[in-house]
Amino acid sequence: MKRIALFFGLALFSLSLLSLSGCGKSRTAAVPRPEGKLAVAGFTNPTHNWELLAGYLDEEGKPAPDGTTATLDMILADTLQAHQVFDYIVPTAVKQCEDVVVFEESGLPKTSAWKYWLGVAKCIQCDYLLVPQLTSWKERDGSAAGVSAPASVSIDFYLIDVKQERMIRSRYEETQESLLENLYKANKFAARGGKWVTATRLAQDGIEEKLMELGL
Repeated sequence: MKRIALFFGLALFSLSLLSLSGCGKSRTAAVPRPEGKLAVAGFTNPTHNWELLAGYLDEEGKPAPDGTTATLDMILADTLQAHQVFDYIVPTAVKQCEDVVVFEESGLPKTSAWKYWLGVAKCIQCDYLLVPQLTSWKERDGSAAGVSAPASVSIDFYLIDVKQERMIRSRYEETQESLLENLYKANKFAARGGKWVTATRLAQDGIEEKLMELGL
């Protein structure tokens, strides 16, 4: 009984922290918005390490469920719009250059992911190319009320500076934890209504967070 009372007390405390943190504050990006022509690629879901721009997969050969990247593309577009990022080359246009680069390199030795995406950026003639890669996707096992295994998501965002031929990596990785497991995330727990959320909700939070981190 005491444990239950403690749980609800902590939940109410986290809700009060959330309301206080939101009063009179507006979210701003961590860095200035990149200046120049921006292009945004659609989400890819690498299943082999050679497809990654950086890092490595915990387990190769395990794609996300069908339709996941399409859903993430819609969330990304909505988030950019909410952040008032309107003037950019859309994923469907970038896809045409993805196909061109693949065609040009057919029959050649396998190119690195960096060389491939830099080639796509030069083909589309942009100053910056945003490349989102979904590297891990695990749906919750259970419901909003309780789970035997929580949702878990890992996403990498790469902002490629075409002229300088360099990139910035911003990684989001989260396995949802209960309030009692991590009091440092009380605000996030409260924002999610004290519920166990889906992998899509985790991804939505990650897209919001990492775009702000990149100035978008």
